[in-house]
Amino acid sequence: MFSILPDTLSFRLTLLYAIAFGIFLLTAFGLALLLVRTSMNNEINDDLTEDIIQYRNLIRNEGLEQGLGEIKRDVKPGSVDEFIKLFDTHGKNIYSSDPGAWKGLEINKDIISKIAAAPSAPDIYFETRKIPAREFETRIAYSMIGPDTIIQIGNSLEQTAAMLALLLSLFLISFLVVIPAAFIFGWFITRRAVSGIEKVSDAATAIKNGKLDSCVDIAGQSREIQNLVDTFNSMAHRIRELITEMREMIDNIAHDLRTPLGRIRMISEMTLSTVDNDACKSAAANTLEQCDKLLQYINATLDVAEAEAGVATGQYGPVDISAVTRDACDLYETIAEEKNIRFTTVLQPDCIVSGNRQNLQRMIANILDNALKYTPVNGNVDVHLDKDGKNIRISIADTGIGIPLSEQQRVFDRFFRCDQSRAEEGCGLGLSFSRAVARSHHGDILLTSTAGNGSEFIISIPSRL
Repeated sequence: MFSILPDTLSFRLTLLYAIAFGIFLLTAFGLALLLVRTSMNNEINDDLTEDIIQYRNLIRNEGLEQGLGEIKRDVKPGSVDEFIKLFDTHGKNIYSSDPGAWKGLEINKDIISKIAAAPSAPDIYFETRKIPAREFETRIAYSMIGPDTIIQIGNSLEQTAAMLALLLSLFLISFLVVIPAAFIFGWFITRRAVSGIEKVSDAATAIKNGKLDSCVDIAGQSREIQNLVDTFNSMAHRIRELITEMREMIDNIAHDLRTPLGRIRMISEMTLSTVDNDACKSAAANTLEQCDKLLQYINATLDVAEAEAGVATGQYGPVDISAVTRDACDLYETIAEEKNIRFTTVLQPDCIVSGNRQNLQRMIANILDNALKYTPVNGNVDVHLDKDGKNIRISIADTGIGIPLSEQQRVFDRFFRCDQSRAEEGCGLGLSFSRAVARSHHGDILLTSTAGNGSEFIISIPSRL
């Protein structure tokens, strides 16, 4: 049952508050019932004591016969609320107000023994008894009121029971109304209290997804939440500074490397054209090849930096992503045929996005190139493009070597290459560039893969309305 309950801090706190409030309400009600019952019993005891003292003084001053006559006049025959009974120390009945109305009422022999042991003592003994023939309990008092004469006088606790039943009904009604109201009120209070935590969590998720400028802006929160928000914003600002410095350093290094590499390449070209020595020519040719690779890495690094920074924003415009994807598939179809790969495309036409056409072309080409590169002979590569609500969805799935779960979170990092891909040509920047392009178009790329069973990259970009 508990598994279907919301597993949130707000719900758990509200539930705990409601349970604590319910326990407090039950305790308060129990104490109230105890106090009411005790108070009413004390009041009945006082009434019974007052009657016993009155009858004792009456018998002492005017005798048993005169006192008995007064008792008979005080008690109405057939009374259902009170009774009076007189008997001697041996239990012999002297007078009973209405034996029929109080059928089943017996004398407490233990109390009679105590009274008989000290006949001159004015002690009054009380007990509460349930008489079988009556619905409610009865409060009974015993005392010696004359020579060898004991009085047994009692009152029904019907009024006490009615009062307690009324209180119980009021409590049940209050419980059914107050607890849900307390739960709802507590829910709103708790939601307000944890709203700052949720905003911190949302900002942390945004930072994890690459939105490094995310921060939390709240006001009117408790000191603990405000301290958390301030600490988080400081941490996020520091992370943003470190990553920005690191990226700037990488970009600066890439820029600075272009010039010496260009000079080395130029010297190598001059050597190839002017030197006749075969060994020198071979060395120059190798130097040119390595310079071209380094320049390729540098250019790719700068392209990723530009895509992440959104430098190409001014070149955005309407792009038929269906046509772009179809052109990319046509370009790679020859490679698929050479490897005998079954290459299928299902493209919904006229899907328009707002973006940079060149970057979108390279993004799709990079993922297609990876799919064909790491899919063995006789494998499958499937490309699907459709419109999913307000987003354009491009799925590129293959039956290649797949990506281990431990490496799936890192394949989009700069320069990261899986162990299986190190034998292939590449610099580890293709997927980084592709994700940067997708995010610069307010979209993203998701990966699902199983090692040995292929991979699926899903590109999602908002459509142009």
